Amino acid sequence: MSDILFGNNNRPIIRKLSNRYFKSNKSRNIIAIIAIALTAILFTTIFTLGSGLADTVQEQNIRKAGGDGQAVLNYISDDVYNDIASNSLIDKIAYTKAVSYRLKNEGLEKWRSDLWYMDDVALEFARYEPTTGHRPETENEIIADTRTLDALGVKAEIGETVSLKYEIKGKEYITDFVLCGFWETDSLSNIGRIIVSKSFIDSHSDILEYTFPDDNDYSGVVTAYIMFHGQGDIESKLNELLSETGYTSDTMGGSPEEENYIIARVSPAYQNSNLLENPTLLISGIVGILLIIVTGYLIIYNIFQISVIQDIQTYGQLKTLGTTKRQIKKMINRQAMKLSLIGVPIGMLMGFFLGRALVPFLMNGTIYTADAGITVTANPLIFIGAAVFAIFTVLISVRKPAKIAGTVSPIEAIRYTENDAAAFSGKKSMLKKSTHGAKIHRMALANLGRNRKRTVLVIVSMTLSLVLFNTVFTFSSGFDIDKYIAKFVNTDFVISTADYFQFRYETSSNDLSESFVESVKESNCFEAGGRLYTTRVLEEAFSAENNAFSNYNTDENGNPLVDLYGADDFLLKNMDVVEGTIDWQALKTGKYVLLNVECDDNGNMIDNPDVKVGDKIRFNHVGVNGLSSVTDNHFDLIVMAKVCVNENTATTRNTGTSRFYMPTENYLPLCTSPHLVSFPFNVKDGTDTQMKEFLDSYVKDIEPSMDFDCKETYVSSFKNLTSLIVTIGGALSIVIGFIGIVNFVNSVLTSIITRRKEFAMLQSIGMTGKQLRKLISFEGLYYSLGTIFASVVFGTLFSVIIVKGISDGIWFFTYHFVMWPMLVIYPCLIILTVLIPALLYKQISKTSIIERLRQN
Repeated sequence: MSDILFGNNNRPIIRKLSNRYFKSNKSRNIIAIIAIALTAILFTTIFTLGSGLADTVQEQNIRKAGGDGQAVLNYISDDVYNDIASNSLIDKIAYTKAVSYRLKNEGLEKWRSDLWYMDDVALEFARYEPTTGHRPETENEIIADTRTLDALGVKAEIGETVSLKYEIKGKEYITDFVLCGFWETDSLSNIGRIIVSKSFIDSHSDILEYTFPDDNDYSGVVTAYIMFHGQGDIESKLNELLSETGYTSDTMGGSPEEENYIIARVSPAYQNSNLLENPTLLISGIVGILLIIVTGYLIIYNIFQISVIQDIQTYGQLKTLGTTKRQIKKMINRQAMKLSLIGVPIGMLMGFFLGRALVPFLMNGTIYTADAGITVTANPLIFIGAAVFAIFTVLISVRKPAKIAGTVSPIEAIRYTENDAAAFSGKKSMLKKSTHGAKIHRMALANLGRNRKRTVLVIVSMTLSLVLFNTVFTFSSGFDIDKYIAKFVNTDFVISTADYFQFRYETSSNDLSESFVESVKESNCFEAGGRLYTTRVLEEAFSAENNAFSNYNTDENGNPLVDLYGADDFLLKNMDVVEGTIDWQALKTGKYVLLNVECDDNGNMIDNPDVKVGDKIRFNHVGVNGLSSVTDNHFDLIVMAKVCVNENTATTRNTGTSRFYMPTENYLPLCTSPHLVSFPFNVKDGTDTQMKEFLDSYVKDIEPSMDFDCKETYVSSFKNLTSLIVTIGGALSIVIGFIGIVNFVNSVLTSIITRRKEFAMLQSIGMTGKQLRKLISFEGLYYSLGTIFASVVFGTLFSVIIVKGISDGIWFFTYHFVMWPMLVIYPCLIILTVLIPALLYKQISKTSIIERLRQN
């Protein structure tokens, strides 16, 4: 760069001066490197958390989906598979064939396991490759997961005999297999797998014929998992694949009535989630990044401003020698970049490991779990993003100090003490006469006004920490455990069959036993409960002659099937009435019905406007025989009220069907073979643990095919969520609080350094060292008082306006105005701000008054 008329190249001189100033300020450099590293830590941590969360969620979604594969073709035949498998769009395709979905062995009541064949690609995709032994080869060889073997009572040892009792197309078989391999059951899996060999499939091809369209039997059904070549939109690739091979699906607008229709979908693990479609996530990310930039700016700006003030006379001398404003700015920017080259890599390294350590806490606050393993890779984008934002923060932080150093005139620099309002703004300072005398506390207050901008920055940084700290506790104390649990279970316990809790009610052959119900009712802990009855769609069903309802399954006349329940008073009275009123006496006449409507998380009704309270609906009783059905009875019921029910206590835990409720005594005569679904109940206060122990013992020793659910299951997940808020928010509060304290220390230290000569002059005319310590302690006290005032004002406004506004959108949050966390911190803040200045002055005062008077 040429900075004079004749084009001299001054870069080497500027570089040399910059390097010398860099080496001469070792203590400043250390503090600056720490500040820059701290900023880089924050950025790297947030990017690592985001990347780790995204990778872990995708990995766990793959495992929950049963295996890898961008697209899935369900319920297809071998012919369809062969038509598609060789297409050039496919990189890998996995072949699986269902052998039996109905294993009859004892021990599998609470742990569902199915019998399948999977080729090598499918085993790889599903993570079912045996960790011990080898893949099945001969007809009688199998591999299985360890939990299934444990449920069957078989040791996980190669060569063990596994006798399986299973059903294929209504016929029962018993076969003795030999265990040739096994793998550890995935903690995310809720189903077991037993894998047979290709030889078994080939030798039993006659009974594994594809008959799904005729009898809905899964035996012989093929499922294919596909990975495509290259990048790009998976759904468009899936549509192109089906189009080229002559098939159609829902994604292409196809209909099940078409001969070439197949069920095809993109795997949930690979469905793109557009950030813009999730405003909460987008806003949270932006706010997090801005918060880090602000906190980084507060500390880095202050450090470089201190450096400029300390060297202001040197910069004035350089200006006298002809150094330009641009050259001085470049010197300071070079120093900043040199410090960044040291601090940013250190911060990124520490931030990555910190972020990796925090990912489990973040996972446990979601529907996912860290216990299933986390995936955090050293993605280059993490470090590139963190470095870019950290360096950007450094550059904007040094911009103003560099401008100050470049614009100061030589004369102003020589006589600078600390009143930069006159030195750097071009304005003349006004001398004011005091009417109160030289009182120390008033002198201290006046001293803070000598550099108002820095005073404000220090107060803002400490206030920011206190407000955030208070916000964290406001959130954590506002989460309502009763609201949270009531969303999942609105009674203390629910008992039913093991199949029910594994979402297999429709295919189960078991009902909740009356003996289990009576045992519960006889317990001293029992308070009140009620039975829930309904039918199974494969035996009998109900349909409604009303266009307001829809269902893929219909009766022979095209009327949609609906769920009609019979419920005891305990259940009916636990339902939330959202429209209309319930006349209990009239409801018992059997002429009325309650319509369940969907409600949002806050209990607000998502109405079906086509059905009104008072409407009469004709219901049909549908007799089912295999795939054929016939309407054999009908009756009219009047909608008495619309209610919102709990999904986990008053349903079969299946979704997608309209639900109606009526008293048990009116319901049972309408059915041919009603089934007892569940028995929700409450217990007496303080007896939850006792009842849980009783139920644990009962389902283990007396009726293994039964099971139960309770509130305790959801208490732990609630605690994980609140601990996440406290951990992440508390850590961020501590970091920002540390930055605020560092800013305070820097400000006090700068004030003392730049006023050393001033202090010496005051001492020379009679002020004692004790009075000086008192003076700067008062200055620190005013910092804390300013912070307390600002935090009370802004903390209150932020809590009432922002936090309350956010909390209104969280269904299990009950807002409470909280101030006690800040009140606890205030005494500590006052002590720190009074003691730190006195301790810093003690170090400076070791130099004699004469030496300080001689300093420039």
